Amino acid sequence: MTNKTRKLSFVLYEDNFPPRYYSISKNILRFLLFGLPTVTLITLFIIAAGGIYFKQIQRLAQRKEPAIIKELRKNKEELIIAQEELLRERDKLQAKLGQGITNNDGLSFLALFKQSSGRQDLSSSPEMAIEDIEAITREKSIELSFKIVNMTKDESRLTGYLFVMMQVGEHLEVWPAGGFDDKAMQVSFGKGEFFATSRFRPVRSAFGKPSGQNALFKIVVFSRTGDLIFKQLVSRPI
Repeated sequence: MTNKTRKLSFVLYEDNFPPRYYSISKNILRFLLFGLPTVTLITLFIIAAGGIYFKQIQRLAQRKEPAIIKELRKNKEELIIAQEELLRERDKLQAKLGQGITNNDGLSFLALFKQSSGRQDLSSSPEMAIEDIEAITREKSIELSFKIVNMTKDESRLTGYLFVMMQVGEHLEVWPAGGFDDKAMQVSFGKGEFFATSRFRPVRSAFGKPSGQNALFKIVVFSRTGDLIFKQLVSRPI
């Protein structure tokens, strides 16, 4: 009886065929009627969830890819611009070397600086300005701070070498320190504070503190090929 209760039996009658007897386990029947559809639904749900998950990953990758490409394109453009600047400066330097050293009365105040081949005074139409000038007197030093502002017409990067000279009475000091050659009382323009900016660049120069009440500061900027591109005189009490 126990075995009979675990199985379902039925007889199949077909025309022109003798009756046939079949039996099937109740567990198998339950699995075919309920378990198999349930497993199928669970499998379909897992497949659908996996498809949605990978679709989201694909969308995130598609969103991130343009940003990476944009960054690479920006880096490439910056490298191209830097290469073009180097080529232009190389051509200018070659032209200057071909001109040799000539005397220029307009640059007589630069006697402190070593003469360079073909140097020109371009400071009458500068492509930069000085803003927010402030002189700070400390216990043992004097600091002059200001901001270099790029004023190029095509908004190209401004580069150069910066010097600040301070005169108090007979005391004269040049910043940055170490600009003087060991065997000459002159300064090479290439030993200045190098800067490169597309917008603005803050500067803070420091000097010793001599005795006196007023300081005269001379801000001088050379291009990378030695041309004078900016000069400004500033007087401040100390």
